[in-house]
Amino acid sequence: MSATCSFLFFSFTLVFSLFSFLIFISRMKPWCNCDTCKSYLNMSWVNKFCNLCDWYTHLLRNSPTGTIHVHVLGNTITTNPDNVEYILKTNFHNYPKGKPFSTLLGDLLGRGIFNVDGESWKFQRKMASMELGSVAIRSYAMELVTEEIQTRLIPLLASTTRSENGVLDLQDILRRFSFDNICKFSFGLDPGCLLPSLPVSNLAVAFDLASKLSAERALTASTLIWKTKRFLNIGSEKKLKEAIKVVNDLAQEMIHQRKNGYRHKKRPSLSFHGFTAGLTGFFALLSKSPEVEAKIREELAQVVGPGQEFASFEQTREMHYLTAAIHESMRLFPPVQFDSKYATEDDVLPDGTFVKKEVGSHTTRWCQGLLGKDLALVEMKSVVAALLPRFDIRVVEPDQELRAVA
Repeated sequence: MSATCSFLFFSFTLVFSLFSFLIFISRMKPWCNCDTCKSYLNMSWVNKFCNLCDWYTHLLRNSPTGTIHVHVLGNTITTNPDNVEYILKTNFHNYPKGKPFSTLLGDLLGRGIFNVDGESWKFQRKMASMELGSVAIRSYAMELVTEEIQTRLIPLLASTTRSENGVLDLQDILRRFSFDNICKFSFGLDPGCLLPSLPVSNLAVAFDLASKLSAERALTASTLIWKTKRFLNIGSEKKLKEAIKVVNDLAQEMIHQRKNGYRHKKRPSLSFHGFTAGLTGFFALLSKSPEVEAKIREELAQVVGPGQEFASFEQTREMHYLTAAIHESMRLFPPVQFDSKYATEDDVLPDGTFVKKEVGSHTTRWCQGLLGKDLALVEMKSVVAALLPRFDIRVVEPDQELRAVA
């Protein structure tokens, strides 16, 4: 009897799964024969472009409306300013992150502010805004950043200039700098990633890997691919599961070490990725723009008093030209290149593009109204204000074309 029930249950599950798969395939329109979908499926775009974002940028640049469609993914991608404002502001309620986005990043981010919609998002944003807007919090963050600059970042760069070749991986150094600050700010513990020996942080490595593998889920032609791999615990999904376990275990261990720690899991902020990518792009562009570098140095000399080693929080707010330069570098090389949304109802964008219910919409314009942006900008300006008067930072291969890394 039990064998019969098991067989019937297995048969029903198989038939139901096959039916669901056929429904999914029918909605995905894999038979689309347009040039964009063919290039995506046969990966021919990799012959000319080093990453997906460069290819999308090429397609968007050649689109009269600044909008393209990848039918096999069910995605509409736009850089049209009117569309961006409509999606992110005018008709915001119709474009939440949506379940597909939350599912992609859910294993890593859980129900945090980056991965929820509706009332949960509003509540978390309100609480985070109150905390990040606090004068005490900003002062504390500024103290941590200044200490890390003074005791670790500057000595490390100074020792490099005295070495034989004077070359280092600036992106790795900035990543370590930011990760130290994030852990000290969030957990009150110092991982020491920027110590002279440049130790490897298992938490940083695991979080980087988990972020990368979670994002790569969105590049598969069907969610069934990564979901099957996750169910079978194989390939990239097995690595993702292991990396997330490392993140959770180490983060929980940090929290337990705090006598007055938090009661819930708290993972490293995504802002350390944004900070690293933002400043790496900034210094790469600055090395090709000596006139801009000269103007920034002139402004720093006027704002920061003579004999003063490091800028104060108030002084960073007076660095208007530097702020504009950082904004421009992030426009050209945005740390977060996509803002994914999901239509809850059929809609028509300002440029006339029809967006079907449950179709993904990606805006690729750098947006400035981000939570924690001001605090991140202060950190970036503090680093620039400390390094530019002391060092000339140059790209090893200046003729190499700068590209955003997806």
